[in-house]
Amino acid sequence: MLDLRGDGCLILGVPTDSINARNHAAGRSLGRTIHADHEEVDGIIYTSRLTGTDAFAIYDRVIDKLVAQDSGFLENHPELPELLETQEIFLISSWL
Repeated sequence: MLDLRGDGCLILGVPTDSINARNHAAGRSLGRTIHADHEEVDGIIYTSRLTGTDAFAIYDRVIDKLVAQDSGFLENHPELPELLETQEIFLISSWL
């Protein structure tokens, strides 16, 4: 994984707009270039500009390396109500 968090962009000489700009074109271009030119890189770790938390872009070529874990149903996740409230997301049921 290529780590672009913190000073990762500066160390690699990558424009910081690649991961921090409102327009995602530079980031998508960087991702395509890394994917095409660096087969040894499985993906990119960067800091989300919206949440400040770690975000992962995993390249499709490594899908066989990933191992799924038991995850359960989303509606039963204990953090779901707080997440929905924080993000001001409202669920509307179409079930009658």
